[in-house]
Amino acid sequence: MSRKTLSAEAVAIVKATAPVLAEHGATIIRHFYRHLLQAHPDLELLFNPANQGTGEDKTRGSQQEAFRGDFFGREGAPGAALTNALQGSLTSLDDLPALKATVMRIAHRHAALDVRPEHYPIIGHYFLASVKAVLGDVATDEIMEAWREAYGVLADLFIDVERDLVRKNARTPGGWEGFRPFVVRQKVMESDDAASIYLSPKDGGPLPHYEAGQYVTFRVEVPGYARAGGSTVYRNYSLSTAPGKGYFRVTIKREPGAKGNPDGVCSRFFHDHVGEGDVLDVSTPFGELTLVDSPRPLVFIGAGIGITVMFSLFQSALDRGIDRPIYFFQMMRDGRHHPLRREIEALARRHPNVTLHRCYSQPSAADEPGRDYETRGRLGLGTLARNLPGNDCEFYFTGPIPFMRSIRGALHVFGVPADRVHYECYGPHGAEIEADVR
Repeated sequence: MSRKTLSAEAVAIVKATAPVLAEHGATIIRHFYRHLLQAHPDLELLFNPANQGTGEDKTRGSQQEAFRGDFFGREGAPGAALTNALQGSLTSLDDLPALKATVMRIAHRHAALDVRPEHYPIIGHYFLASVKAVLGDVATDEIMEAWREAYGVLADLFIDVERDLVRKNARTPGGWEGFRPFVVRQKVMESDDAASIYLSPKDGGPLPHYEAGQYVTFRVEVPGYARAGGSTVYRNYSLSTAPGKGYFRVTIKREPGAKGNPDGVCSRFFHDHVGEGDVLDVSTPFGELTLVDSPRPLVFIGAGIGITVMFSLFQSALDRGIDRPIYFFQMMRDGRHHPLRREIEALARRHPNVTLHRCYSQPSAADEPGRDYETRGRLGLGTLARNLPGNDCEFYFTGPIPFMRSIRGALHVFGVPADRVHYECYGPHGAEIEADVR
């Protein structure tokens, strides 16, 4: 990691002024986007529209992130990620383990999106210019210099980490840098609204090893879709199998539109336009949510399409021959919206150390208790406590943001230490998930 540090004077100023930036965050972000994208429309490709402005209402499940989520937080609280990192730094941005974890999570996302060192000065220029434009005389030269110093130190840190990640992946046998053409070998509907896409390299070359829990980024041209930066869309999707299968697989839910908006741009594209034989640009795998080395029982908790990454971890644990207890909790709407169910249940039948518990929030008349699901309703602390031997386990979870916040809070009440709680947040909502445990 970078060894540059932030001066004590800058730390004090950033900590003192961060609440002011947060108070005016929405205005700063609007100003930032308007001026950045007028001058650099090509950078719009790095921003998921589902995370911009009213975009969070466009699709309920879109949770990808790029610069906007990483540096500026969610709408109404821009600056959260940057200011939280700086407030906690004291004298150095890379001293605290918690900061390192944040940096690694964001750096993996940036590397997957092909964010480059030359992007950082551009983003920083327009961010700082927007702070000054919105705050006016309140943002004195001294304040602006402190934030300029803070941004520079953090940007250098990200550049160093991301360069190392990209180089490591490129040097891995079968690895590459940037994007590589893959052929869709098979497309399988897993449920009413989720499809699995099986992919192999167009050049016939080998696949790199990856860790269960990681994701790939797709770069696709969506017919009829256009922004100032063009019709190219970047999206991250978790690999929904353990490594070593001879192919990549992603399982994509068609994200429904909300408030009269159309379905999610990229998920709709995969469901309506992608078929066997098509060629797609794919990144190497990235992501830091992987199995930790621990002797404790494993608990996987997945809701909705979040079950895909939990399945990858679950399958990998069994492939490794882990024979200690494994618990897999799943929350779905009903049996028609339960992707990967057959694979999960087949693995559980073959491995006596596995316990499955399925919660259906709205089971249909065709869903039978005991056969299709164990609990009617939502998954919460009561269900976890009744079905686990205690809290001395390694917990992994993902799903929609409200679910993740609920589970994180439940594990906190259950007395699970933070170092045994592992999750991936696919959007600018990390602080929201931790809100109830601080």
